[in-house]
Amino acid sequence: MALSRALILVALTATIFSTVAVAKDFVVGDDNGWTTWFDYKAWAANKVFRVGDTLTFKYPAWKDNVIRVNGTDFVKCSVPSTAQVWSSGHDTIVLTSSGRRWYISGVGDHCKSGQKLVIIVLPPEAAWSPSPSPVLGEVALTPTPAPAAVLAEVALTPAPAPAPWTAPVTVSAEVVLTPAPAPAPWTATVSHFGRWKPKKLFKIFQ
Repeated sequence: MALSRALILVALTATIFSTVAVAKDFVVGDDNGWTTWFDYKAWAANKVFRVGDTLTFKYPAWKDNVIRVNGTDFVKCSVPSTAQVWSSGHDTIVLTSSGRRWYISGVGDHCKSGQKLVIIVLPPEAAWSPSPSPVLGEVALTPTPAPAAVLAEVALTPAPAPAPWTAPVTVSAEVVLTPAPAPAPWTATVSHFGRWKPKKLFKIFQ
């Protein structure tokens, strides 16, 4: 909640400062001020005027004036009876709408001597406005998936069962378990001595 309030405060502050920064004050004629024999068309050529900007006309008070006229009166340097007139010597005019604006001096032949200004006022520049704080809050407060959950899924996935183990049968085991052939039957050998011994004994007893 505190985070959301802080973001809203920052957004409002940024919007206020950005709006102030967009508005500009133009001193007509710069250091030359509002005077005769000055090319105000060239002065305005490289400038961008927008709604919310101001024009400041500087000239000796009560010796000159600033009159807003229409395009026809601008060309003719004529002053309508209903025209708006400023004569303070330091006139600040706020540009409240878009379109062309014509200003002339109504004193003597000042207008015909070049003391006239025409500008084109553009719509206000789109001030930077941050995204609403609730969106920022949602982004900041949305939980991200914990890496542990992914690891748990991997750990809990059963691995494939190994192939059943089979005992190897070796040739040597077969040889050991195979009964050996029975040995040939034993036969007693009769030595020559055994053969004639009975004969001699027989002869002795006879």
